[in-house]
Amino acid sequence: MIYFDNSAASYPKPDMIIDNVKRIFKNYSFNIGRGGYLPSLKTAEKVYEVRELVAEMFGFKSENIAFTKNCTEALNCAIKGIAEKGDNFIISPFEHNSVIRPLNKLKCEGIADYSVAAYSKNKTEFISNFKVLIKSNTKAIICTHTSNVFGIKTPVKELGKLCKEKGIYFILDASQGAGICDINKKRDNINILCSSGQKSLYGPNGTGFIAVSDGIKLNTLTEGGTGSNSLDIKQPDFMPDRLESGTLNSFGIILLGCGIKFINKHGIDAIYEHEMHLIKRLYSMLYDNKDVSLYTPYPESGNSMPILSLNYKDYSSEKTASVLTEYGICTRGGYHCSPLAHRTMNTLEKGTVRISPGYFNSLRECEQFYKVLKKI
Repeated sequence: MIYFDNSAASYPKPDMIIDNVKRIFKNYSFNIGRGGYLPSLKTAEKVYEVRELVAEMFGFKSENIAFTKNCTEALNCAIKGIAEKGDNFIISPFEHNSVIRPLNKLKCEGIADYSVAAYSKNKTEFISNFKVLIKSNTKAIICTHTSNVFGIKTPVKELGKLCKEKGIYFILDASQGAGICDINKKRDNINILCSSGQKSLYGPNGTGFIAVSDGIKLNTLTEGGTGSNSLDIKQPDFMPDRLESGTLNSFGIILLGCGIKFINKHGIDAIYEHEMHLIKRLYSMLYDNKDVSLYTPYPESGNSMPILSLNYKDYSSEKTASVLTEYGICTRGGYHCSPLAHRTMNTLEKGTVRISPGYFNSLRECEQFYKVLKKI
């Protein structure tokens, strides 16, 4: 099998994760914050260790990291957590449904509205397209780090600076950048960062987190048991308990920590360079094939991520992906839960086939993929 769907979930997982599964499940399958017995306390220590790893990677305080079941939940916590009657939000033209659908619900309920900044290949113009949409009631700019469909990086640092100048929040969906690119709260002026754990952080499915700057108190989506202030029927007003009702996925969180340790061992820059080397090779091969329609700009280091979208001949994207599967090649065809991105790049008619190699892929696999494609 050749796995080119790392934008959905990384595969394979590093050996240091796989080798630890049995040990973690055996030793840390205990509810934290609910028991004073040693196994529970040791599980809590391991979970706290992962908070520190996440905090160090992105520049937040460990107590401001709350674990979620995925990035969608984290983004819902962020968006609905700050939204008030009459608010306006600005989003990029590449947002995932995990941003658009919560905002649409707020709009339908008459709580808040949102605007979409027009895309421009010119960075200065693209930033200006956000700036002109800022109004007196704008609460935040919400932006994906990278389009999950086309691999286009958004100007995160510049947008963070703009938000700081205008006194509004900057919420970053880091799912397609976390673990591959250096992302920093202070340098990039990020107020709230949301991410999944199963993609380039190498954690298991069902993991994610939200990181919040000091001074931001989010309204809650869920209330319940936290193991703290149990005699008080009000939800705790402090992080991370405020956003962590119910039993945490301690097993998955600890495995996520193993993934971050793997990244720290090998280096984000090295991981990025390897994956970009692969995507550039794929792009070069595909560019010369008259049967291939490429929608992703040429992947430039620093401005792109290892993702590209294409269609083949007159086939639907689902058909191309299905045929590739018959040859043992895993890609994703369709709309990738991001209709806004497809509208932006004029690919709504058929969607696209998304290719997203990872750290464990090789040039040989890229060449094998291209040979198979030409047979279709």
